[in-house]
Amino acid sequence: MKNSSNNKVAVMNRKSPKCDHIGILTNNSKRLIDFYTKKMGFAKNKENRLPKSIIKTIFDIPYDCKFIKLVSGDMMIEIFEPLSAHVHERMNNIVGMNHWGYCVEDREKFVQELNRREVDITRIKRNEHIIYFVTDPDGNRIEIRDDKKKTSKS
Repeated sequence: MKNSSNNKVAVMNRKSPKCDHIGILTNNSKRLIDFYTKKMGFAKNKENRLPKSIIKTIFDIPYDCKFIKLVSGDMMIEIFEPLSAHVHERMNNIVGMNHWGYCVEDREKFVQELNRREVDITRIKRNEHIIYFVTDPDGNRIEIRDDKKKTSKS
């Protein structure tokens, strides 16, 4: 029975899944932007403010965050910096990788399969779309995303 369940995921993801981004929580976004743009060849693609309602769900931090997206080819780095002096003082123990993006051929079907497998899924409404996260047994967050080469909705 276990093999049958695993085969459903393999059939659902006919193309190889891939990682398309890493989310990093920091108390010094300028330092990371400088490193990734000047040393690693990434380009700054976007910067905006994310409301505490989204940040609380992702990071369990009840403060707005500065959000910066850096890109290099198909790879993205998402940098999150809380906009609170109080959080900056406590951040040394929680900075670093927070999540990674797992791209699948059909995100909705994949999420349905995860539901059938009783995987806890965090759903975050952002603008007109839903962002899905799952957490592995060690607490690492994984954002479930559609493969951008298959669809332009992402």
